[in-house]
Amino acid sequence: MSVRLLKICSVLLVAALLLFLVPPPRGEQAGAPAGPELPEDGEKWRIGYCEGEPFVNFAGHLHGLLTGLDETGWIEDLEGLPYEPGQEDSRVMWQYLAQNEKSPYLEFVEDAHYSFFLEPESEEELLERLEHEGDLDLVIVMGTYAGVALSTDSHQVPVLVFSASDPLGSGIVESVDDSGSPHVWAHLDPGRDRRQVEVFYDLFEFETMGLVYEDSELGRIFSAIDDVEEVAAEQGFDIARRFVAEPVDSADYERYYSELLSAHEELAQEVDAFYLSIASIEAEKLPTLLHPFYRHDIPVFSQLGSGEVQHGALASVARADFNDIGIFGAHIIGQVLDGHKPWELTQVYMETPNIALNLEVAERVGYQVPFEVMLVADLIYHEIQQ
Repeated sequence: MSVRLLKICSVLLVAALLLFLVPPPRGEQAGAPAGPELPEDGEKWRIGYCEGEPFVNFAGHLHGLLTGLDETGWIEDLEGLPYEPGQEDSRVMWQYLAQNEKSPYLEFVEDAHYSFFLEPESEEELLERLEHEGDLDLVIVMGTYAGVALSTDSHQVPVLVFSASDPLGSGIVESVDDSGSPHVWAHLDPGRDRRQVEVFYDLFEFETMGLVYEDSELGRIFSAIDDVEEVAAEQGFDIARRFVAEPVDSADYERYYSELLSAHEELAQEVDAFYLSIASIEAEKLPTLLHPFYRHDIPVFSQLGSGEVQHGALASVARADFNDIGIFGAHIIGQVLDGHKPWELTQVYMETPNIALNLEVAERVGYQVPFEVMLVADLIYHEIQQ
């Protein structure tokens, strides 16, 4: 076995082993919940949902949570739920749940689905609702922006934050062990982005890695800049950067994609690798946006995961699906509804890493995938999905 394969396998093996070392939630240590049940008043628990914007990971996380709630008995039947892997629309699922009797315990409140990017006024509306109306028992929150907005002490409604890039760095929670607020909880996977960059470097041992992100505090968090810079310092490679502001509304995407393509064209002449960090990119745009790197035989590694590999990135190390985090999250929801404060529960859950490869992209950039890498790859796409 080659030294390179040993390095790659060691990174993935350590991450997998750590899954078994994470302690159970402190609430579970104090006593497991009795199982799904109604509040004392006999009415259903009223659940809300909030996201920063429509995003494939947010919809995937929501579907994973619903599947987990189904498996743990909180939901009885998900047949007909409108979800396909890769979709961005979470509202269609929420409306289906609200309009169909799927749980004897939970009410997915129809007017309690919020997407801040689509409805700019909804952020203030939701905070006002949480502070003064008291008609929601728990809010499922997706993403860094929404997590920051709702992890405030101006209200006391339990908020559970999933799919945030860096809950610690963004201030959603104070530490791994303590969210800092009794009603706030956030999923943490320490070292996830660092593991990605380490595997990328082990695969290609590049000298200069390109990176495009928004030059803002949230932009640095989304793109895991602190982790990238630490690995770069340790391994001795340089980082070439371009800054592109995220779109402010749907009409701003034309400007956004134009600037992204220009940034990629410039970097393709300066770097020998590119790290595609999380950004507001529609998957079908990737073949065009990444074409400059194809022309210059530059490997592109996706931070987001297999969806971007399927649509044009060369490789990624990320989750294969949302089933495991869904089960974990369903147990956390059950603990909260059973009476435990969110900050009593463990926030750490390390998802099993998976390697994804796209063989058409490998051919375009002239990369001969080593046999040993093929052996450890979990997802292999043979063509770019247009």
